[in-house]
Amino acid sequence: MGYFKQRLFWKFFFSYFVLILISIVVLGVLIRILLPGTFNNQLANMSGLFARYGMEEGGHMGTGGRGFRMMGGSVFFRDLFAIFNQIILEAMLYAILPSVVIGLAVSAIMSRQFVRPLQEMTQAADRIAAGHYQERLAVPADPPGSQDELGQLAVRFNRMTTQLEQVEDMRQKLIGDVAHELRTPLTVIKGSLDGLMDGVMAPDETTYERIYRQVDRMERLVNELQELNRIEEGMIELKIVPRDVNQLVANLVKTMAVNFSAKDVALNLDIMDMPLIVMADEDRFEQVMINLLSNALQSTPEGGSVLVKAEKLAGMARISVSDTGIGIAPQHLEKVFARFYRVDDSRSRNAGGSGIGLTVAKKLVEAMDGRIWAESAGQGQGAVFSFTLPLASQ
Repeated sequence: MGYFKQRLFWKFFFSYFVLILISIVVLGVLIRILLPGTFNNQLANMSGLFARYGMEEGGHMGTGGRGFRMMGGSVFFRDLFAIFNQIILEAMLYAILPSVVIGLAVSAIMSRQFVRPLQEMTQAADRIAAGHYQERLAVPADPPGSQDELGQLAVRFNRMTTQLEQVEDMRQKLIGDVAHELRTPLTVIKGSLDGLMDGVMAPDETTYERIYRQVDRMERLVNELQELNRIEEGMIELKIVPRDVNQLVANLVKTMAVNFSAKDVALNLDIMDMPLIVMADEDRFEQVMINLLSNALQSTPEGGSVLVKAEKLAGMARISVSDTGIGIAPQHLEKVFARFYRVDDSRSRNAGGSGIGLTVAKKLVEAMDGRIWAESAGQGQGAVFSFTLPLASQ
């Protein structure tokens, strides 16, 4: 019994077979119950038929009129009913064996029909667990939404495996990117230390500053990875309260003005005269803006300009950071928020960027029920990074 309990095929099989047997039994019982009444209703027609061939109606015990009753009626019709009943019973007995065989065949076919997709799904799941994320199930060629529950399950299974494959690709890429990011500063540090030990490099302020910059770069990378991990796991606590976007943006522009002046990049501000109140976490809002402004500063050459603008939309506030920098090719616009993505690899590396700032910004904006996106007319034509936040209810 344990074997049958562990096999869905046999559960379906016995369920269908028992259903067929019950139907046969119910059919037999109903025939036995309804047969006397049905036979009695047809006696009048049968008596007329027999009369044509010279047979007379039998008498009735306890009755004086016409009619035919099985109890107390003529012996002829009572014997006729017994013969008719015997015919029905023999027909049912002869029909039982073919019915059982057909029931077994139908149960096996229907059970196999339902269990096969589940077996294929089980085998595919085992292969996916072994690391073969390219596995997919065969999906019926029905229009989307018209499949049965098993077809819809297959569609969702394939969607899950696709996402698992993408996650695995991202994991492998992340490991490679992190290793690549750490290799560069470690190479510089190791080279500097080798030079100091061999006496090739002088132990002066320039050498120590070079080593310190690379150590600081690795520290920023590790901190940003930890921050991104905490955000993705939902471990950050947001204090969503009404905040004036115009005031927050104006304060950040003043704070970042020194960095822009040092690179000879103009930083302009375009905000409304009246307060623009949104629901946001002040610290996380500032973190998003700093990441966007730092990205704009790294992407904009000397003599360029950056514009920070805040405006009111229907139920939302949009904050945008526009620059006249290197721009983004259209096919790369959707990738700018991916980990370690760089529009200009060499420029960002020299500037010390880790390639995670925009990813963190995207996660934080989405955590505050906003949306963030990038726009650009192409390479060399600057870029606009915009995000929205919900307005505070009046």
